[in-house]
Amino acid sequence: MIEDYWASISSIDRWKILLTIFLVINFKSLPFVFHYRIFRPIIHSLFRKKQSHQFLSDHAQDKESPLVFRPCITSTYTPLLEADYNLHKSNSTYFTDLDASRSHLLSYLCHYGIRIVDQELTAEGKLGMMAAIIGSVTTSFKKEIKIFQQYEVWSRILTWDRKWLYIVTHFVRKGTVKQDIHTETGKFPRACDPHKVNSKDNSAQPVVFATSVSKYVFKKGRLTVPPERLLRTSGLLGDMGKGEEVHTQNQESQLKSVDPKADKENEHVADLEIGQAIEKERLRGLRYAESWDELEPLHGELLRGNETSSSIKAIGHFSDLAGYGISYK
Repeated sequence: MIEDYWASISSIDRWKILLTIFLVINFKSLPFVFHYRIFRPIIHSLFRKKQSHQFLSDHAQDKESPLVFRPCITSTYTPLLEADYNLHKSNSTYFTDLDASRSHLLSYLCHYGIRIVDQELTAEGKLGMMAAIIGSVTTSFKKEIKIFQQYEVWSRILTWDRKWLYIVTHFVRKGTVKQDIHTETGKFPRACDPHKVNSKDNSAQPVVFATSVSKYVFKKGRLTVPPERLLRTSGLLGDMGKGEEVHTQNQESQLKSVDPKADKENEHVADLEIGQAIEKERLRGLRYAESWDELEPLHGELLRGNETSSSIKAIGHFSDLAGYGISYK
């Protein structure tokens, strides 16, 4: 039947059908799809309701699993145009998935803090646009991702210091980790529904294809904004945040309490415990970040020994298809 139908259509229509199939299976790699993946979570965060920040503040009280360190999960696949000659996901294409995953993470967790801090700095006379700027990315590959294979990208905040916010990202085989998703609506995103995850063997280890570490710096014009200020303002460090809505729920509960003094003391103890749990995890992640930062001096290793920029002995200078363009000084 299929053969008869195929023989009945013209050659031009055949090419149209084949082209449509090709575009559909490679939709992820089409022009401007990358920009859509990056800007979609950013634009969505601009229209989020005010209770989104209160939701973050409420869930930040979990000292066993602080919200600031929870992963953001996206699901994707390897199209034909991302495959190398081994029909595996090309190493260079991991970075587009990293951009999309980090965009979801920072837009969801830090949008409120970025907006409020931007307003505060503007009121102080600081000029310029508030922006998160990527400083460095490194990726370690462990297993190959096959063509058309589905996988998950897990990004979470690893740690931070006075300048840099570090994000760790894992590329994970889909269905090897059971997820407990918390959102404002209480619903589970379809792509991350934990009831669809295979949990027959709870002792099985997740299959990790690759691990990446990225670091961001937040800038207001030329001014560097400490990451902790943004995280506090976003309500991610417990009730220690400085945002205008952070203490709303606690204030209402104090007004209804029989013994407001006792409640306040209990809340203070809870804040200390949450703060200690977050700081302990931050210091644990900082060990990895400091080890990675030891590679920074390699920027100065372009020239070695007696080499100078005016005289370097090289193997050769070879042409490449990407070698034609504008030379900027």
